[in-house]
Amino acid sequence: MDLSGNYIYLVVVMMTNIVLVYPASVAGYPGPCPVKAPCSCDTNTVTCKSLSQAEFPTFTKVNASWDCWTVVMRFNYNIKRIPARGFGNLPICSLTIDQNGFDAIEDGALAGSEHCLYSVFMRSNNFTELPNEIARMSNIGMLSINGNPITKLPEKMSFASTLELFDIGSPEMTSWPYPIQTFKAVWSLTFHDMPMPDLPLNAFDGLENTLTTLSFSSTHMRFIPKAVKKLRKVASLSITNNIELSSEGVADDAFDGLDSLNEILIINSSITQVPNFSKNPLLAHMTLAESPLSQWSEDTLPDQPLIEEVDFSNTEFESIPSAVRHIKSLSSIAFDKSKVSKIGPNDFVGLQKLRQLSFDTVPLSNISIDAFNATHLLQSLNLDHTKISEFPRAIERLPALRFISLYNITIECSCAKLGWLKTWIGIRQLQVFDGQCRNVRMLLAEFIHNELPKCQ
Repeated sequence: MDLSGNYIYLVVVMMTNIVLVYPASVAGYPGPCPVKAPCSCDTNTVTCKSLSQAEFPTFTKVNASWDCWTVVMRFNYNIKRIPARGFGNLPICSLTIDQNGFDAIEDGALAGSEHCLYSVFMRSNNFTELPNEIARMSNIGMLSINGNPITKLPEKMSFASTLELFDIGSPEMTSWPYPIQTFKAVWSLTFHDMPMPDLPLNAFDGLENTLTTLSFSSTHMRFIPKAVKKLRKVASLSITNNIELSSEGVADDAFDGLDSLNEILIINSSITQVPNFSKNPLLAHMTLAESPLSQWSEDTLPDQPLIEEVDFSNTEFESIPSAVRHIKSLSSIAFDKSKVSKIGPNDFVGLQKLRQLSFDTVPLSNISIDAFNATHLLQSLNLDHTKISEFPRAIERLPALRFISLYNITIECSCAKLGWLKTWIGIRQLQVFDGQCRNVRMLLAEFIHNELPKCQ
């Protein structure tokens, strides 16, 4: 088959292992670039980055075989506005104009893109309002405008029925953007940098049946808003960098009503105890990190918890909380940068599905030989930067262990200390990452591979 000529070829591998090659309908590739240097093109992507000029680059509509273009403009701080017909009637499907000096988009700048513009990312510019040119686009599905000193949204936006993902927020936005209630298809909302310790009770009216992902970042939140409880379809809730949020601001019923909640992230807060999730039976992923968390009561768990992953990194836990033993579904636990100093014989009792366990950078110095009696499926154990002084014999109870990480750990490598590994069922599959021998100049993995077989 002749593969020469100006074509891009699509290769399809069939289930029968027969490889069929079809010419894709991109005759004439590579196509002409619609803008001159210092901008550049890569197939249908135009990039204008770090331009020193004050004038907007000149775009020209060109004949190309694809339907629309991707335009990326970043770090052009001397250009203040996008002029009318600025993109030369070029049909654009994705527009990224993050981190520029733009403060205006003139009417008509996006002429030719009305039918195809789907995603617009215009974060960190100087817009004080959503440009009319964006508001009149009728097919936008993704829109990010956070980091602009925008104080409010227009009452009418042509994309209200198509928008699915929306990021908004700035320190200047001190009142709630009620026009979000007109978004009929939105399933993901993210709010950034809004100085709002609480939200209006009707903040999400009209979104109860569509919103599934909700995020708050650096919003100075002091309470879990009661408005959130109405969102019965929300599966993922993220609250990050709200240091004002303390356990006193998390009511016992704060998450009641979130019947679909599957994932919760509370990162960089001031909470000291795990909130009450007893009314969230579908919760599977819990990240409560970078907070002074030190208490977790089993009373906060559903009757039959389905939690699979727990991340308590950079918290104040000094030991494994007893609530862990009540979650038979756990497959992954992380206590990185916590204050856990020992693992007792009963800390992981009943966790027969546990596969990953991480204690990176903790003062852990003692692991009971019976610590892993019930965790027969454990495959990965991270002990990087801990204070253990011996290779943990507790792993002898882990026939499925594949990886153990020991960065910045030194142990005695000798037949007396490690000879038991020769008869351990998992030795052939085990991969040891780092770990130094303190009595001989070699890595622990080298000793296990080369010297251990010689032990009598």
